[in-house]
Amino acid sequence: MTKTEVTILDRLDQEMLEALRFRASAGKRSSARRHKLTMSDFKEIHRDVYRTSPVDAFESREILKCLERLENQGGIRQMEKTDKERLELPMNLWVYSPPPPAEPEVTMPPLHEKMGRVAHEWNRKAKQLTAYVAVNEWLMSDPDPTLIPLCERALEIFGKRKFTTYFSEPEKAFREISFGWLFSDQQYMRDFLDILKSEPPLLTEVYLAKAGKRGYASMDRGDILFVVENYTTCWSMAEALRTMDHGLGHLAWGIGKSFVSSVRSIRPDHGVAAIRYFGDLDASGLAIPIRANAQARAAGLPPVLPAVKLYDALFELGTPLPGKEKPVTRDRAEELAGWLCERHRDRAVELLIKGERLAQEWVGLRHLCMANAWHADVR
Repeated sequence: MTKTEVTILDRLDQEMLEALRFRASAGKRSSARRHKLTMSDFKEIHRDVYRTSPVDAFESREILKCLERLENQGGIRQMEKTDKERLELPMNLWVYSPPPPAEPEVTMPPLHEKMGRVAHEWNRKAKQLTAYVAVNEWLMSDPDPTLIPLCERALEIFGKRKFTTYFSEPEKAFREISFGWLFSDQQYMRDFLDILKSEPPLLTEVYLAKAGKRGYASMDRGDILFVVENYTTCWSMAEALRTMDHGLGHLAWGIGKSFVSSVRSIRPDHGVAAIRYFGDLDASGLAIPIRANAQARAAGLPPVLPAVKLYDALFELGTPLPGKEKPVTRDRAEELAGWLCERHRDRAVELLIKGERLAQEWVGLRHLCMANAWHADVR
């Protein structure tokens, strides 16, 4: 057998190669094509995998055979310097990382008339082609052309289970792609996809120099502090609230986990009599208000309560999708879901133990402007 021939490794050889890769790459740059390993490490792993002993008279011969098999397969390469023994073994060797998995072939679907230019770009990577497929499917569905914010449109386009391989948080998909005729020009993309520009607030929607109100978008109507986990939904709520009566004194962007700490910045002179919260339905999205509620209680503040009607809407409008977070145990899921109102707990537990999530952007600007049920959360 020549060095260029490729062999099929048996179970033990495959186990050996995986162990070599694990040992050689430990604490090193994971993206490197190869890693150096000493012969002493190789021998230790060889004895563990093949159940040999250092006193075995044929150990060096078996190691040479193993080296040849692994090198023929392309998993390792022996370095030239040897130990000068009767059966010479290399002092060191290169252990090659496994080749990246082949990208799945993405078939070009029948194209919407607005997507004709895609046909000339069907040599791109699978993730990029999947983005085109998602947009094409959205156009084919005769979508509502009403302008909505970027994250809400992204969720509408990419919020399907089949796209989560490449877009695990579909509401953030447009942050990950910037190629080709459609996605490289942000203004062109917004016009093409009917996207309404919405920027996160720096500190407040209306920056106030008045002491005691920094960090909030002041509504100057009531005594409720309403906190929203993500800025897009906070922006959409602010837009919808402009034309309705409500009891909010402040609308706050929680900035994800930051709310756990920032809740303690509320002082008596802020006039906050109630705190309501709306966020993603996943493990971290529920842990935030639970921890913030504990901080509020310790500071003598009102409890952090769920926006019940908005969570109603999230369960109704949202599509549960696999998320980045791992499934949690049922006990942990019940602990997290316990913060929600009783009618939401069982469904939340089922989401959490499956490792699925509902992004709060499913409750978007269109719903907030058209529906009335959620008004109870802000009064």
